[in-house]
Formats: sequence, C-alpha cells, structure tokens
Amino acid sequence: MRFLIKIFIIFFLAPLFFVPQTAHADRYIKIKVTGNWSETIDKKDLLSGAGSDLKSTYTSVSGQVSIDIRGTKGINDAWRIDIRKVDNNWNDNLHPYVMRTSDGKGGRVSGGTSYQEVTDINTPFFSGSGKVKGINVQLRLTGPSIQIPPSSYSTVLYYTVVDIQ
Repeated sequence: MRFLIKIFIIFFLAPLFFVPQTAHADRYIKIKVTGNWSETIDKKDLLSGAGSDLKSTYTSVSGQVSIDIRGTKGINDAWRIDIRKVDNNWNDNLHPYVMRTSDGKGGRVSGGTSYQEVTDINTPFFSGSGKVKGINVQLRLTGPSIQIPPSSYSTVLYYTVVDIQ
C-alpha cells in the first residue's frame, strides 16, 4: 500500500491599513512576506514501518518565511502583525503553527517567540515599531496520521499589518 499525504503551506500577503482619512497612500505601513513551505509525507515518515502511524510533527527551517515592514513614520510608529489561514483543501486534524525566530534589522519587534496555532480568525502574532527588515518565521505542522485520507492538502497563511498608533 502506498500512502501519501502532500501538504503545502503557501504564504501570501494581505495588508490591512488603519489610516486617517486625510492621509495619502504613500503613508501606509507596508508588509512584504517571502517564503513558502511544502512537505511530502509518505511511507518513509512511518514511525516503525508498515502498520505504524506517521510522525506527528513537521517543522520548517528557522527562516522559512521572512517579513519586512516599511512605510512607517519613524522608530515610534507602532504596528502589529495578525495571522490567519484560509483552507483550500484541508483536513481539520492538521494544525499549522508559526513562531518568530529573529528580530530582523532596524526598529523594534516583540512577541511571537513561541509556537502559535494559526486559525481561520485573524489573531495577533507579534508587534513592533519602525521599519524592520528580515523578521524570520518558522513553521510547524502537527496532526498527520494514517487516519487522514491520502490527498494533497493546502492552506494559505495571511499576514496582515495593522497600524496601531
């Protein structure tokens, strides 16, 4: 029996701006997200060969995703990154997680340094202020099991920058 679950986690940008009505478009805080992750799970992931279950956790490399924040009004211009997922073909037993693994360069960044499950509701991930480049994020997937029907599963993670000042 050949068992294959193919899991793709793809990252897109979904900016959200809170801007006074008199502001111009060039004053928005902007976010740039780069990176994606896919994992092929097959018989080599069985814990003890035929008849056993799969490894239950898969983790990307530390800088699988990189986030840049620009367009701030200076070092004290505060912002927050929210995250959510939108499923394409997904199984409810699969759970994606994110964790910030670096502060990047410039500005200030705080929070997000432990794994947080990504749900279909916008949830605060981490916050900061000023322009920051190269904030690294690591991804984790839990829940794969031979009980999940073989298929190609995919979800999209949306990172949203919110101007909080």
